[in-house]
Amino acid sequence: PGPGQSQSRAARLPLARVKALVKADPDVTVASQEAVFVLARAAELFVETISKDAYVYAQQGKRKTLQRKDLDNAIEAIDEFAFLE
Repeated sequence: PGPGQSQSRAARLPLARVKALVKADPDVTVASQEAVFVLARAAELFVETISKDAYVYAQQGKRKTLQRKDLDNAIEAIDEFAFLE
């Protein structure tokens, strides 16, 4: 979090839900609150990035609503998303 921001205010995803997902992994025994926070922020940044990139494709189709094909186009076009193919 930046100056003046608390961890709970800086994260938009529910930390309890993120922690439950982390603990669902059989290889994870303990997850610190800081680790859960960092994972939540990383997930938020990932969703923000892929949705902004997909929105470009929605705009090309003269739409304001993202569709699955927009995400597919972003995944196909952007090297950083190759792991999703």
